[in-house]
Amino acid sequence: MTLTDAQSSWVALVAEVPRAAFIPDTIWVDDHCGDGLVALSKHTDPDGWHAAVSADAPVITQVNLGDVQPGQKGSFASSSASQPSIVVEMLHALDARPGQSVLEIGTGTGWNAALLSRCVGEHGRVVTIEVDPRLAQYARCALAHAGYDPLVITGDGLVGYSAGAPYDRMISTASIREVVPRAWLEQLRPGGRLVTPWGTDWSNGVMLTLTLAEDGVATGGFSGDVAFMRLRSQRRARYGWRPSDRDIERAQISTTACRGSDLDRMLNPEKGTFAIGARLASCCLVVEWDKHGALHHILELDDGATKSWAQLEANLNNPAPFTVRQLGPRKLWDEAEAAYDWWHEQGEPRLDRFGLRSRDGQQWIWLDEPDNVVRVVEPSGAGGGDLSGLAG
Repeated sequence: MTLTDAQSSWVALVAEVPRAAFIPDTIWVDDHCGDGLVALSKHTDPDGWHAAVSADAPVITQVNLGDVQPGQKGSFASSSASQPSIVVEMLHALDARPGQSVLEIGTGTGWNAALLSRCVGEHGRVVTIEVDPRLAQYARCALAHAGYDPLVITGDGLVGYSAGAPYDRMISTASIREVVPRAWLEQLRPGGRLVTPWGTDWSNGVMLTLTLAEDGVATGGFSGDVAFMRLRSQRRARYGWRPSDRDIERAQISTTACRGSDLDRMLNPEKGTFAIGARLASCCLVVEWDKHGALHHILELDDGATKSWAQLEANLNNPAPFTVRQLGPRKLWDEAEAAYDWWHEQGEPRLDRFGLRSRDGQQWIWLDEPDNVVRVVEPSGAGGGDLSGLAG
């Protein structure tokens, strides 16, 4: 990556505030067997700990919401210290300056709050919110020990912190699902900027940068590849809704002309993944690669609200058409294919052609121009998904 002068200054700042000072003595790593996360102690394996902490990679600092006994494996990560290069990318987009007021959603270890404190200086102010009381207390201690004093609040970041508003800058280190919380926009100062990881049910992993205009309209675009854990209040189950085996036996069975090259375009973040998620509402995707052997994959789509489900069996070793099973009022695979066709018809737009706008309580994803609506993600009033009146 070629760095601009501004990015280089952030790289230097990250070097001045070492991440290691904020990482707990016990972290969690893949057990290399594919069945869990195991503890790695700074005391029993200092070389392994330092190697993990110094790498340009996220460091898992909590598993199973902290509910794991010594010697047990963790089944999922619930908090981490972000990858340093991603931290630099997000802080560069935020562009926090000396003397400004910043709200951070997701304190974690406290490292990012320390970087923000260093950036805004003694005349600036940083407020950071952490939903997990144990993590919040750890961050307070780590920040104090390192000589930083942002205000660490224990609470739900989804509602922000109105007592400290308005803020010049706002940054989240947890991903949001489609809709920017209204509280965040209400607590942002006109002219202020918000940076957050953002995702859909189809895909999770881009950065949204919004600017709030004086008239209360927030507009911004998407960039990067920044997969983060969701806000805890927005996390879905680790596996989506699935019908019973008996119901699956009654599923409608068909075939599709979709081939391996189409799947690559539908699932590749560099190709159509984002566009399909932007177009397709409430369709959660789970991919089990090589489920039935090499190049024999299973895709499952679900919408628990309508009890709709679809499964695609993609055997790339066999020239026969792929089998599709669908249940429920929504034909989810048909909808996914329609979204894929739409992406192609629009000229196969990449991420940088999309944006998001919020106005009068309504939010929508747009393509090329704010009045070219792709999908309303938060309707206002009783109008539901009515697209009228959004232009301008």
